[in-house]
Amino acid sequence: MKRAFTLIELILSIFLLGIIVYFLYSAVANLQKSNRIFSKRSQSAFYDQKVLSMLQKDLFFAHALEIGGHENSLVNLQTNNSLYDIDAPYVTWLVKPDLMKLVRFESTLPFTQMNSKNSPLYHMSIISKKCEKFKVYQSKQKENILIYLKFEGEAPLVYEFYKPMQPVKEQNATKLKSGQRPTSQVPRPL
Repeated sequence: MKRAFTLIELILSIFLLGIIVYFLYSAVANLQKSNRIFSKRSQSAFYDQKVLSMLQKDLFFAHALEIGGHENSLVNLQTNNSLYDIDAPYVTWLVKPDLMKLVRFESTLPFTQMNSKNSPLYHMSIISKKCEKFKVYQSKQKENILIYLKFEGEAPLVYEFYKPMQPVKEQNATKLKSGQRPTSQVPRPL
């Protein structure tokens, strides 16, 4: 007697093979989808970290800091961190709420002196589009700085770091008795 598959056994094995292929295809499709989501989040996290790093460098190397604007959305500072090879540039970070853009200005002149005549002296960088909120807070003791960034469709970024900072005028001024001259802080050779 010859042994062979019957037609019902053959149809049943094709049906079972189809079910297995369907579930394998679903698993591969889900894996590809999760890979795309992970890749997108990874790129977003990298970009967010890059923005925070740039802002942190500006703030860390700053000599003076002025926070203002509507809901602290404007930061003026003079820093040693430059993207355009300017010595001690004036840097301004702000958000244009109507355009939802986080913008960084860098110049040899303060932002308050910006006008159409000296606009070639300013370098403007659009740091991020779709920025809903940008706030910088400084503690009353001027030792801690808190950065709050909210991009559209993402969780807010909150970053805090320790950086004692005083305005330049206060930093260079020392409490002197009347008639006393300031002493140099540079060590003298022996």
